[in-house]
Amino acid sequence: MIQCEMDYNEVSSDGKTVKLLCYGVGTFDVFSGENPTTNIAECAYKNKAALPPVTYWIVPRPVGSFANQVLSAIKDWQNGTDHSQWFGLYSDTTMSDQLFVHGVERGGFRLHPLRPDGGGESWGCITFYHMSQFELLRRTLLATPMIQVKPGVKAYGRVEVKGRTDYDNCTIK
Repeated sequence: MIQCEMDYNEVSSDGKTVKLLCYGVGTFDVFSGENPTTNIAECAYKNKAALPPVTYWIVPRPVGSFANQVLSAIKDWQNGTDHSQWFGLYSDTTMSDQLFVHGVERGGFRLHPLRPDGGGESWGCITFYHMSQFELLRRTLLATPMIQVKPGVKAYGRVEVKGRTDYDNCTIK
């Protein structure tokens, strides 16, 4: 199983990058959340904000309903992405990609790269700036035997997301 960690307390000076350290694999440039809440842990309860600081299991990406699969295929065709290459992130407290943070439901957490053109979004995901870095981690995860984390849920690894959880101190309105 691959063990990773990401710490919002160690964000770059411009606030745009945090490091995802995956032991035995490497350290990767990533970000989480859309501007103005990018990489700000204490604002993780807001819509499209940074991934909330808890521990997550790295799982195969949930595909959802048939309608969601069709929508993903259309988005992939329009944007040059491939959602099938992504991974899901399941909170170890809920064992799903849904979680309540400061009374607000957040969800749809993923591990994925930006689009090939460098565009893209991060709505509570761990998003890689560089496709080559994502591909390295992806290949390693897929080559790692999965472990059973609960009945019906297997994981490739785990990522501990660290950061301040004093949500009342979020200065972004």
